[in-house]
Amino acid sequence: MMRLTGQVVRKRFGAGSKSEHDAIYLSTAEGGSFKLRIPGGNPFRDPRLDCLVGTSITAVGELDAARGQFLLSDWKQSPE
Repeated sequence: MMRLTGQVVRKRFGAGSKSEHDAIYLSTAEGGSFKLRIPGGNPFRDPRLDCLVGTSITAVGELDAARGQFLLSDWKQSPE
């Protein structure tokens, strides 16, 4: 399990591909950007993630480097 802290943002994923969509990412102070996904959730639109856009969170989960995403198991909003 990994713990990452950062700002939740929405940006384009897969530009020009069949899977192109606006996705939710965690941008860290160290410059990392990780596409967020809740296991079992919709990979294109998850309302649980949509409501986090614009907030800072501490995320707990696993990095799926092959797919370029961070699989969330838990998160807490951080002070801004």
